[in-house]
Amino acid sequence: MITVIGYALLGGVLSLVGGLLLVWRSKDILPRITPLIGFAAGAFLSVSFFELLPEAIELNGEVHDVVPYFMLGFTLFFILERGIMRYFGSHRSNNANHHEHTESLPALIIIGDSTHNFIDGFIIAISYLANPAVGLATTLAVVAHEIPQEIGDFAVLLDRGWNKWRIIWVNILSSLLTVVGAIVGYYAGVSLEEYLPYLLAGVAGIFTYIATVDLLPEVNDRAGHEFKVGVILAFILGLVIVSYLISFTHTA
Repeated sequence: MITVIGYALLGGVLSLVGGLLLVWRSKDILPRITPLIGFAAGAFLSVSFFELLPEAIELNGEVHDVVPYFMLGFTLFFILERGIMRYFGSHRSNNANHHEHTESLPALIIIGDSTHNFIDGFIIAISYLANPAVGLATTLAVVAHEIPQEIGDFAVLLDRGWNKWRIIWVNILSSLLTVVGAIVGYYAGVSLEEYLPYLLAGVAGIFTYIATVDLLPEVNDRAGHEFKVGVILAFILGLVIVSYLISFTHTA
């Protein structure tokens, strides 16, 4: 049990490294934030379509059983965002611009990332129970694809005006859910393992919603009618880097 918690802490803490470096240099980063938001969108989509959905389909064996849970995650976050904007937004006029529309984005990112961290911890525990060596390899795989995603998360929160310490503490608390997921996986893994494909598909739907409904429209709004090569390259890098790390850790 102690080893499982250690692996989960390792995965959670190391995944924050890239984001912490970004926060440390925030004064230099903020003027160039638009490409980083594009990078975040690419990272979220890559995790969804190269990691979570394929894993869910592989575990379940049937695409048609998994896709409805992908759509459920997507739809639930649409409903959640409308609720946040209705009851916790600033209630600006109907002429509010897109930047004001994304006031709910930090909450969505934190909820989505926290759910993902919990599932990562659950997977680490399940892998360790199957084989301790596989558990360590799974932890390293989690760290590999979480680092670039966390960089995107931190960039968006910085852009929303959050101060450094608030970002750091919120992300530390979110990362600790990896430990919670590991404990749940260790004690209840066998009985809950059958639900794992549906949880993975749901989180894929959540990340796809954040990328396509909030992040990419935000990039388009900021870029306007200009064809900004840097923004496009940042989005592609988010896709490529995360997908490469995922494929590398799966074949290592």
